[in-house]
Amino acid sequence: MEVTKFRPISLTNVAVKVIEKLLINRIMHFVYRNELLNRNQYGFTLQKSAIDAAIEVKEYLEEGLSEGQIVIIVALDVKGAFDSAWWPNIITTLQKLKCPKNLYKLARSYFSERTAT
Repeated sequence: MEVTKFRPISLTNVAVKVIEKLLINRIMHFVYRNELLNRNQYGFTLQKSAIDAAIEVKEYLEEGLSEGQIVIIVALDVKGAFDSAWWPNIITTLQKLKCPKNLYKLARSYFSERTAT
């Protein structure tokens, strides 16, 4: 079995899990309400799936080919991208997007001085 198939187990107490869920829900509410996601974002997006993305690609290809165009698609799958998100950038982005102060402060506090043992 490949070593890359193994993942660490993180045990977090219930209170922290509740905070995480509330934080994610409030950030996503802010993002959706202010229409901050790109229309082509499919991952981690409500009511969009991999099937929707595949249909979009198919329609793009059909349109280009029917018009006699050369169609090129470049696809990237960044392994472990979500697990290795850079917290300082998340905080900076929330600030740039003018996230509500209470939500920004909670996220900043949540990400500060985190360690894994």
